[in-house]
Amino acid sequence: MEIEKVGIVGCGLMGSGIAELSARSGYSTMVSEASAEFLDKGLAALGSSLSKGVARHKLTEADRDAALGRIKGTTNLADLKDCDLVIEAIVEDMEIKKKVFAQLDEVCTEGALLATNTSCLSIIEMAMATRRPGQVLGIHFFNPAPVMKLAELVKTIATSDETIETARAFAESLGK
Repeated sequence: MEIEKVGIVGCGLMGSGIAELSARSGYSTMVSEASAEFLDKGLAALGSSLSKGVARHKLTEADRDAALGRIKGTTNLADLKDCDLVIEAIVEDMEIKKKVFAQLDEVCTEGALLATNTSCLSIIEMAMATRRPGQVLGIHFFNPAPVMKLAELVKTIATSDETIETARAFAESLGK
């Protein structure tokens, strides 16, 4: 499977950083947030981060503008339906995460991979909220995601080898 479109659930510190990294790496990126207020705040932080990259000569204005052109925001999880990979980066509350995974399972295409950025909660528990536990994994980015060179892939007992290999290729395409 090849990843072309990435969805990010949550546009806080980690979600906006993962979205920036994804868009800078050439992926069409859809960011979902619970409210328009949170979405606007997250997208503003993302734009500011990209502009700081220009000011620090880490990327060109054209690269910044291209990345911004690849990012779209939404407050409706159903807008992530066409994503090949969705990475959840919301509050560390298992019940909320399981609800999000169940919703993503309903709206995303059958082949889509679902990931969480958590480093401390049970990924298999989130996976069991779906009908696709073999396509659920952890992709833990370190903060700040656009800068840190490491991403940790977490396989559960149910995660397929194909899911891990697809996620590894994705992480490597981000420079991780």
